Amino acid sequence: MYIMYVDESGDPGIGNHNSPHYILSGMIINVKHWHIYLNRLRIFRKQLKVKYNLKLATEIHASELIRINKLKEYTNIRKSQRLQLFDEYCKEIPKIFNQAKIINICIDKSKYNSNREIQILAWNKLAKHYSLFLKKDSESIGIIISDDTDGAKIMNLFRKMRTINPTYSIYAQSPNKTLTNNIIEDLFQRSSQHSYFIQSVDIITHALYRMEFHKGSLRKFGVEKYFLHLKPILLQHADNNNSLGLIRD
Repeated sequence: MYIMYVDESGDPGIGNHNSPHYILSGMIINVKHWHIYLNRLRIFRKQLKVKYNLKLATEIHASELIRINKLKEYTNIRKSQRLQLFDEYCKEIPKIFNQAKIINICIDKSKYNSNREIQILAWNKLAKHYSLFLKKDSESIGIIISDDTDGAKIMNLFRKMRTINPTYSIYAQSPNKTLTNNIIEDLFQRSSQHSYFIQSVDIITHALYRMEFHKGSLRKFGVEKYFLHLKPILLQHADNNNSLGLIRD
C-alpha cells in the first residue's frame, strides 16, 4: 500500500489578481517505509534546530523562507540563511525519502480562459499518474493525504473517476474502464503545520515554481536550481518529453 502526500503552489483562479501558475506535487511513499522516513525527518529537523535555531514545531513553509508573511519565527534568521535552509532541504529530500517517487503537475494558466477548472484539471492528471504507478506495482492500492484544499470538489472528482473516468477521453483510451479504482477512500486532509511530510512536499512544489517562473532578484541565490536536487526521486517516465518527468499544461 502507498500514500501520496500532496501540496500545491499558486491558486486555481484565472485573472489579474491570481497567480500565473498552478502546481501540484505528489510524493508517493510505501507505507512500510513510513516510520523510517519519519525518523529521518525528525533527525533532520533537529539538525535545523541546531544550525538555524528553528524549533521542531515551527512549520517549514518555502514561500515564507523567501518572504516572511505569517511565520514570525523566521524573523530571527537572515534571508541568506533562510534560502540556504531551503536549498539544504531540497538536497536532503532524496536522502530522506530515498525510495519515494515524486509526480509534478505544472499548469501555465495563461493558456486557459476564465471558465476552465484549473484545479480539477491538475488533480485529474495527478490522480491518473498515481493510479498508473499503483497498477505497475503489482496492482497496489493507495490513499492520498493533502494539505487543506477544496476537499469537496476533489472528492466529487474522484467519485466520478471511479464510475467512468473523464481522463480517458483526454488520453484517447477506452471510456469503459475506471481509472482510480486502486485509489481508495476520499481525499484525507491535514494541516501542513502538523505534518513533516506535507511540509516536505511544500518544499518540492515551491522549488518547482521557482524553477518554472523564476525571478531575477533570486538568481544570485540560485533558487531556480534548487528543484534539480530532487531529480533522483522524480517519476521521470511520467512525461518523456523532458528529463524531469514534469507534466506541463
